[in-house]
Amino acid sequence: MEVYDQREKGYIAVWLTNQEQRTIDRPELTKKLLSEVTTQKKCKVVFFLSGREDLYEKTEGLLLLNAKC
Repeated sequence: MEVYDQREKGYIAVWLTNQEQRTIDRPELTKKLLSEVTTQKKCKVVFFLSGREDLYEKTEGLLLLNAKC
């Protein structure tokens, strides 16, 4: 898990692997992270989740599609 504190921009970014997605309670983590926010500005917790498909295959397809344009 990687957490990037961007409170000055209004959010906290959390990156989770596939394994972490199965074990981490996101609502509980959100509560914990927001409890630490002391600014008056509104703040959101944004989760980025790893995909389950083959990265090489999907990247190759995207590059080939973009080359045709």
